[in-house]
Amino acid sequence: MNLITHRFGALAIALTFITGSAALASDRSSSRENAMARVEVAQHALQVAQMELAAAQAEASQYTQNDSSSATSTSQSQPTKADGKEASEAAQDLAWNEGWKYSFSAGISGASGNNENFSGRVLLGGERFTEAMETKIRASYLYSTSEGQRSASRGELNIQNDWLLEGPWRYFAQGKYEYEEFQAWQHRLSGAVGAGYEFINNDKTTLIGRIGLGGSYEFGSNADEKFVPEGLLGLDWSHKLSTNTTLVATSTYYPSFDDFGEFRLNSGAGIEIVLDAETGMTMNAGIEHRHDSTPGIGIRPNDVDYYMGIGWKF
Repeated sequence: MNLITHRFGALAIALTFITGSAALASDRSSSRENAMARVEVAQHALQVAQMELAAAQAEASQYTQNDSSSATSTSQSQPTKADGKEASEAAQDLAWNEGWKYSFSAGISGASGNNENFSGRVLLGGERFTEAMETKIRASYLYSTSEGQRSASRGELNIQNDWLLEGPWRYFAQGKYEYEEFQAWQHRLSGAVGAGYEFINNDKTTLIGRIGLGGSYEFGSNADEKFVPEGLLGLDWSHKLSTNTTLVATSTYYPSFDDFGEFRLNSGAGIEIVLDAETGMTMNAGIEHRHDSTPGIGIRPNDVDYYMGIGWKF
């Protein structure tokens, strides 16, 4: 009986094993079919994605070619500084009244009581920089009284144009009109042409030397009213101490060719501080010195003006 029982138990175990193996085989077969089906679906999706990618690349290449053509056309139509000829053509296309930057400053001082005096000074300037030239215009007027009597009345109008060359050289032409009430002359016209050389020219400092030929003509009051040929030797210097502070200095020597030993010397130095960059408000201070070796009878050879004021750039 026990033997029969053991045999029936063994048979039951064998049947269970066979049934489980068959089920496992069936599950494996079903999983394989599902996996193959998923592979087919993925392959189809991949083919569709590849076709979409090819179409998108073709469309994008058309826009890329158009953008490249536009960029090439733009770069050809906008000359760079390195190309001097194209830069000159661009500068010539700029109208004379375009590209200007202006500045205005004014300052007054005075005293009352034991001494009565008043002094006022106004200045208007303009500058225009292009790839081909630099132009500067400046007009100023100084008026002073002492003890109720006019002691100074002086005005100037200056214009200077520099034609820039490749490298450090440049050509320039300048002209000046001066009005001075307390001189042997009352009006003076002067001008010069010549060449300039950039000894230093970087983001912070510039130093330009000038040499040229010109002349002056004085008239009015007790002036000789004759043309005097002159030479010109000068230096122009500027330096940025910081983003808001700039120092400037200039000195120009005018030797007379009509009578050797006679000369004029104009020098000046100043500082400009930007107080408010948004409005262009500035503070200006400096000194100007003028020397004339032949000032006339009863006239001192040296004139020195000090100034300080508030200005605006626009």
